Amino acid sequence: MNCSVAIQYLPMDASCDEETCRIVDEVITFIASSGVDYFVGPFETVIEGDYDLCMEILKNCQLVGAKAGCTHVMTYAKINFKSEGDVMATEKKIGKYHPEGR
Repeated sequence: MNCSVAIQYLPMDASCDEETCRIVDEVITFIASSGVDYFVGPFETVIEGDYDLCMEILKNCQLVGAKAGCTHVMTYAKINFKSEGDVMATEKKIGKYHPEGR
């Protein structure tokens, strides 16, 4: 696993909190279906895997949101990449704070 990406997907045209959550849930469902390890947090979702796959998922988050009815989105991403070796896994970083699991 040479890449991890923290994705914050913000629908800008949602009319209420429920609509925002509905659209974000569609994006998270897509991420979950991709097969990569992921962790949903209160402000962002982190994905982990191969660099090219992570970039493809990041790109497609916008398209999934658009299919869910979002016409304007701001997406913020933090990318951790190593050209050789593995990046530190989310579980190693925060697992001790979540002993019940993700």
